[in-house]
Amino acid sequence: MSGPVRDDRAVVPPEWPVGLRALLGMAGFGPGPAEVRAVVDGRVVVITGASRGVGERVAIRLGAVGAHVVLLARGEDVDTVAERVRAHGGTATAYRLDLRDTAAASSTADRILADQGTPAVVISNAGHSIRRRFAEYSDRFHDVHRLMGVNALGPIALLLPLLREMTAAGSGHLVSVASASVDVPSPGYSAYAGSKSAFEAWLRALAPELGADGVATTSIHLPLVHTAMSAPTAAHAHAPGLTADGAAALVCRAIVDRPRLISPWWSRLGGLLSGLVPAASDRLLGSAVLRDRW
Repeated sequence: MSGPVRDDRAVVPPEWPVGLRALLGMAGFGPGPAEVRAVVDGRVVVITGASRGVGERVAIRLGAVGAHVVLLARGEDVDTVAERVRAHGGTATAYRLDLRDTAAASSTADRILADQGTPAVVISNAGHSIRRRFAEYSDRFHDVHRLMGVNALGPIALLLPLLREMTAAGSGHLVSVASASVDVPSPGYSAYAGSKSAFEAWLRALAPELGADGVATTSIHLPLVHTAMSAPTAAHAHAPGLTADGAAALVCRAIVDRPRLISPWWSRLGGLLSGLVPAASDRLLGSAVLRDRW
């Protein structure tokens, strides 16, 4: 179920003991192939952000157990990933889509429905991250606009037609791949966390409606994942984190078990504490910023 990873070969996370990684919620345990096959075999699974990293690994895993994977990404690399899925015995269709173009996102959803039918699972995995202090982007609103397009507005535009048909069918599963930064305040990632949080807030409010119509929802709040997206931040190079395969295993766990939320215990606790004592949380994180420890 594994294959070569083009984009992440230079991303080599440190070898932390498995017990420590499990304690930190970074072990990436998932179900076996037979369990995943029982859910997705012969069914359509849509994956955004499928050209590299977590999306690529999920596509290869699901294709190998019988899913017809529909891959979305903005670059031509998505066609290469579709070929990799086929090389691993799966079937795949690739669509090129820049999620910043919301009109294109909506029309691509209509194309998928016409070409492939109503999906059984949609994995909203695409994401774009920028690590910048406020002073570094206060005159760069286009950065915020771009993040909102990729992380919130584009995914919603894509999902509206897909979810309409899934609710009409009374079945399906939406999996949102987000970040622990939506739970725990993350200085330096305010624009990224804000855009991801916008989507998650939309999904939290929508989930009861979807559930009443037979569509399950799962949010995955990932910790650090060692991929090409995180590689430019030197401070992350030696920090504990998931591999792309480990994160893909969690996505497979979500598909099989259908929990409402998968997240590390510390992100839930951090979110609770920051909500209960926000002033103290701000002071603690502010002191870390002043010491350049973030």
